[in-house]
Amino acid sequence: MRSLTVFLIAGLFVQAPATSGAIKIPISEERGLRDWELDGNGAWSVRGQSLILEKAGVPGGPIRRPAALAIFRDRVLTDFELQVDVRSTAPTDLAVRDVLLIFGYQSPTQFYYVHLAATTDPVHNGIFLVNNADRRRLDDAIAPARLTDQAWHRVRLERQSARGTINVFFGDDPKPLLSTTDRTLGSGRIGVGSFDETGEFRAFEVRELARR
Repeated sequence: MRSLTVFLIAGLFVQAPATSGAIKIPISEERGLRDWELDGNGAWSVRGQSLILEKAGVPGGPIRRPAALAIFRDRVLTDFELQVDVRSTAPTDLAVRDVLLIFGYQSPTQFYYVHLAATTDPVHNGIFLVNNADRRRLDDAIAPARLTDQAWHRVRLERQSARGTINVFFGDDPKPLLSTTDRTLGSGRIGVGSFDETGEFRAFEVRELARR
């Protein structure tokens, strides 16, 4: 059987022959935010083919967690690869500037997030779990900080739930920037966001992986 690329057009999945099996999530001003569930108190918009967090969210509530998320509505994923271009629009001299990749999203208090920042410390530049409690770091907190400018960067996230592996690649580097193992949440939706800053996101591609 031929593998398929799946495009979301006018709210429907349309199949076309391909070899990558990628799901491209189109972003357009015509579609606006209809494909995204907004979580938190940030302000989002769509300009051109970019999803834009134009006003930072402010953390609050009973648990410590990111303040502005945009969650793709369509499907729950278990084993997958997510690629997306990210750009921080926070000032370059702000060490705690950040953008997030969200996965395993089950509710506003249960999800994983990848935190990319301009500094590495116990709460920045790592892989975190929110599980009905304050966010908890899962990786070893030694990765170099790479989000130091306002340029676009291609980021790739690989998740294998049975093994629990989570690997995050930055740019063209073949070695993971961030890596850990955790099996708390087996599946969920994907998204992007920021803990408490601003950013932009474009060129989303998702590929479901065979379970290993």
